[in-house]
Amino acid sequence: MDLILDRSSARTLIVFGERLITLDGRDPAWVPAIKRCLQGHRPSRLLVGLGPGSFAGTRAAIACLQGIGIAWKMQPLGFASSAVLALASGLPVVSVVGDARRGTLWLIRYAVTPERIVQLGDSRILAREHFIPTEEVVSPDADRLVEFNLRSVSLTVEWLQKAVLRLEHALVKDPLPIYLHPAVGAAHAE
Repeated sequence: MDLILDRSSARTLIVFGERLITLDGRDPAWVPAIKRCLQGHRPSRLLVGLGPGSFAGTRAAIACLQGIGIAWKMQPLGFASSAVLALASGLPVVSVVGDARRGTLWLIRYAVTPERIVQLGDSRILAREHFIPTEEVVSPDADRLVEFNLRSVSLTVEWLQKAVLRLEHALVKDPLPIYLHPAVGAAHAE
């Protein structure tokens, strides 16, 4: 059984076997929740959501699974959290949009078929005032982006496990967060 951890959005998701624990993303009890979820069992793999989304949450999740991986001599594998949402949407073409803070949104488009998922074009950062949803859109941040009336996706244990299996070819060794903003201060570097 895989241990799946995603802290890229406002909700922390922990999955092991048939157990799904969802916590507020700022809840400090997520590490003890992993221990409760495992109930003394060792997972077959460590899988971590890479975002985009909360950079700090994603980094903390990666570091946690790297620490667990050291103890169990396992390498964590990463997956694009946005791709999981695209798969869970059930839509053939879908945009996944999230709050990128600083008055901006991140947007990634996907085409989903029974055989594969393909990212359509590059990820984009855009000003909130320039975003006009003209197609099916899902968001991990629908509750924070209420002005756009975005669809949120409920992720169940079954959906997360199926999505990770479908993303098997795209799992990343040596996971790093998907970071779409330029480094803070980079514009002032000159």
